[in-house]
Amino acid sequence: MEIKIPFIGKSLRMDIGTTGRWLGAEDDIGIGLGTDTHVTEEKALGIDAVFACVNLYARTLASMPLVVYAKGPNGKERAVDHPLYNLLHNEPNPNMTSHTFRKQMEAALKLWGNAYAWIEFNQDWTVKHLWPLQPSHVFPQRSLKTGELFYDVVFFNGETRRLRSYEILHVPGLGFDGIAGKSPVRQFAETMGLNLNIRKYGNKFFKNGAHPSGVLEHPGSLSEQAQQRLVHKFDQAYSGMGNSGKTLLLEEGMQYKPISVPPEEAQFLESRKYGVSEIARIYGVPPHMIGDLEHATFSNIESQDINFAKHSILPECVSWEQELMRKLLNDTERARFEIEFNMEGLVRGDLESRYRAYAIGRQWGFLSADDIRAKENMSGVDGGNTTYAPLNMISSSLSDKYWEAKIEQMLAKATGEGVKKNAE
Repeated sequence: MEIKIPFIGKSLRMDIGTTGRWLGAEDDIGIGLGTDTHVTEEKALGIDAVFACVNLYARTLASMPLVVYAKGPNGKERAVDHPLYNLLHNEPNPNMTSHTFRKQMEAALKLWGNAYAWIEFNQDWTVKHLWPLQPSHVFPQRSLKTGELFYDVVFFNGETRRLRSYEILHVPGLGFDGIAGKSPVRQFAETMGLNLNIRKYGNKFFKNGAHPSGVLEHPGSLSEQAQQRLVHKFDQAYSGMGNSGKTLLLEEGMQYKPISVPPEEAQFLESRKYGVSEIARIYGVPPHMIGDLEHATFSNIESQDINFAKHSILPECVSWEQELMRKLLNDTERARFEIEFNMEGLVRGDLESRYRAYAIGRQWGFLSADDIRAKENMSGVDGGNTTYAPLNMISSSLSDKYWEAKIEQMLAKATGEGVKKNAE
């Protein structure tokens, strides 16, 4: 199977017989990669720091409730009767839960820079199902004549279809053409390739016994065949972690002289640490959240968690919400309904901090007992909707009447005391 890529004059073919990957017509590099590092999104996921960052975003976004709210005179309420509520909150299609769907979509967004889902409609044009699509099998394009945006899609069974923009749920990452986002893996291919090379070096380093190579010195002259046989027997007997520490047995006056590389020159561990910090910086993730606790302290971890929720997760939620509102609700519905992530659980503090905040809200009259119990996932109680206000405060609209009554009371008291004195 072959498909043409518009504008750049290249074509791709699918290697159905082996890997099922899309390959370039001229070479076998990964789709969309013009570098010689051969770093694909799948290979980048093999880097522990990349996997940790992508998994953190995916499971965080998937764990937050995605809710359809109905706007009313008393605020927003969950629109549990709306058809989209069950679709987004519970089951977008018969094959997966909402958690699985959003986790897969967010992972695609963080690797490919785009998350796509096919919107399947009923006969009355209401949304029936949402089906996630492999980003490497979706090609967004804009018509040069009309400017209309459409998507060429290759489905799981090999079928190719051209879908209109309203048939595709598209959450893009950072991009500059107004169509698609750019893949972080492709943008930082050299960084990803360096980390892959460091990992390969580490595997080879420890595979060879965690020691640098050495030199065997022989007092005489050996033929080429004898040299190969000697190297083979030496590696077989002493190379590898399983043979580490064995006593060397040398013959005919041979000597073994290791070539040592000081750790400060190799800087292998330092390179590994720097790679983790660099990838965390690319994805906007605090290093301690992917297991790098070198600079983490008890006092700064909580603030870093809040910053991650505010500056990393919140923009993701807004991007999702606006695309869901735009594609799944019509103009009339958008005036009555909203689709939002419930981030309250993400920014909740510890038990003591929450109870202290509840006490402040209760004392100042903007939280009722039922409001507090709902935040803690508890049912309401009798009289739980009652709110209280401090006695030493009064509404500004009543302040003038209050002070007028006070003045009249003071004048009446003073007048009464004066009349009493005159009578005496």
